Amino acid sequence: MEARAVLFDFDGLIVDTETPEYLAWRAVYARRGLQFPLALWLRNVGRNDRPFDPLGPLQGGPEGADAVRAEWRVTYATLEPAYMVPLPGVLPLLRLLGEHGWRAAIGSSSKRGRIIAMLERLGLAGRFTAVAGGDEVPRAKPAPDVYLLAAERVAVPPSRCTVLEDSENGVRAAKAAGMRCIAVPSVLTRSLDFSDADLVVDHLAAVTMDMLCPSAGNGGGGAPAAGTPDTGALAGMSGDGVAAGEDRR
Repeated sequence: MEARAVLFDFDGLIVDTETPEYLAWRAVYARRGLQFPLALWLRNVGRNDRPFDPLGPLQGGPEGADAVRAEWRVTYATLEPAYMVPLPGVLPLLRLLGEHGWRAAIGSSSKRGRIIAMLERLGLAGRFTAVAGGDEVPRAKPAPDVYLLAAERVAVPPSRCTVLEDSENGVRAAKAAGMRCIAVPSVLTRSLDFSDADLVVDHLAAVTMDMLCPSAGNGGGGAPAAGTPDTGALAGMSGDGVAAGEDRR
């Protein structure tokens, strides 16, 4: 039987690195009496070419760019540990794929070395057949390059790959690569447009083998999420309020 594969995004899907990054920038802005709306940060989600540089609006300040970045790193370091666990559903889904003989790989805009180091921290080293990073391809998502590279590394044709993504740019990249795509919006990305996805679910634990490889005529298109992610401590992240809280690539 010809092999199949699931290609995972990394940030916001396997581990929530995006929330502490955003909250750290928002705290840096707040200390200067400024707001940092979530919409600005979302321009960067799923990409490595930085369409919006968070440091940009702050570079005219008296402390200089290096000092601002150092402040961000310190703030991020205080927030990060609480988020450094695999997101719900990651481990059960990996076990399910293994039971069915499917290959699992990562296709991320982050640097390959960073992904591998974080997989070690998360206890997920060795759970993926291959890793493809944004620093290994010429074009960032929404271009298909990183997913095509991931498919090549697991030796599975794009038509037999299903991508799991939490960002609009990632969904567009998967579809441009000719792959089935299931969107799994995070708390940060739930407001984005996922209409290009074949299916939308509210968390990885909802993903089944039938969703990954539906029978003919059962593919769906832009199906709505089954529920709304819990906003919890992230209430007010539109930028109307101030919360405590670098380039991951």
